[in-house]
Amino acid sequence: MSWTNIINQTRVKDLLTASVKRKRVAHAYLFSGPTGSGKSATAIELAKVINCTKSETEACDVCSSCLRFNSLQHADVKLIFPLPVGKGEKAGDAPLAKLSDDDIATFHEQINHKAQNSYHQISIPKANTIKVNSIREIRRESSLSAFGKGKKVFIIIDAETMNDESSNAILKTLEEPHEDTLLILTTSNPDALLPTIISRCQHIRFDTLSEDVITTALIERKGITTERAKTIARLVNGNYSQALEYIDTSLEEHQQYAIEFLRAMIFKPRKVLLTEIEKITSSYEKSDIKDIFNLISQWLHDAMILQQGISSNLTAGSEESLRKFIAVYPDCDYASANESLERAVSLVDKNVYIPLIILDLSARMKKHIRGNSMVQSSVGESAESK
Repeated sequence: MSWTNIINQTRVKDLLTASVKRKRVAHAYLFSGPTGSGKSATAIELAKVINCTKSETEACDVCSSCLRFNSLQHADVKLIFPLPVGKGEKAGDAPLAKLSDDDIATFHEQINHKAQNSYHQISIPKANTIKVNSIREIRRESSLSAFGKGKKVFIIIDAETMNDESSNAILKTLEEPHEDTLLILTTSNPDALLPTIISRCQHIRFDTLSEDVITTALIERKGITTERAKTIARLVNGNYSQALEYIDTSLEEHQQYAIEFLRAMIFKPRKVLLTEIEKITSSYEKSDIKDIFNLISQWLHDAMILQQGISSNLTAGSEESLRKFIAVYPDCDYASANESLERAVSLVDKNVYIPLIILDLSARMKKHIRGNSMVQSSVGESAESK
């Protein structure tokens, strides 16, 4: 299958294929683009192609190298991503050496999920940054020769989560690359990286996946109904990784909680809101919190298009509850509300303290939705709770 594993991104695949064919693969790439657009999936596929023993421009998927890549057990590929700091961990320790048994089990579980689904977004509890020990291990291992005929490939997922120490450490490897080593950094926020890191990589930008592309992929690859595929595609804003997560979950439950949380931000007293914030930060990962923000955004988008007289493309809420919302808040500033939600998602990606993000968002949403009235309405409460 090889490059057909990657959804769309034809321009990116053509560029990388041409580089492999001309034997002009860079020593380091920076793959940037929207979350869920296929950056790490493409990085894994490129690593597989480079190390395939039977083909030069496309992985055969049958040789021993490709088969090991398919399980992510290849000696010449290593994924680097945020990990917790182990108890008593010191500089120079192996990244997994001081982790608890539970953390190590989660690590291997996430690698297994990634092997089965290259679009899986790796997430480990209490892992917010890429540790300097993970980067230092790259430098140690990159000095060794590749086991096969290809290259040793290090894929740094969510490179924007490197702290200052990790960023400075990766610069040393980028400045003195080994001939048979390839580094691939992926990020949804290239502005968070040091300019010196960006300048030492060949920067390839990924396109946002359209609703039609995601709908088609869900139908053809996952066999779900056209109606459900379209509903999911509209909700995920180009994030195919998130679309896959929604296949086996109850969209209705996610949507219901998102709207209940919107109601809490708009109406509840600060003390009650703080309790809700504590609940959400203790029960959900960063990716889940971003999902909640995105679902609120989609619900408000539905309200906006319904207000404009369009009701055929509603996805996040029933028409009845949306009409009640519109009746109570006819002057809602939808554009500003969605800008504030996008800002909140961006701040989550930048590792800003979650409770502060939500408190700030709450103040902004009250202003955008309720305007100057700030008078609680029982009808409004009913509308937002549905």
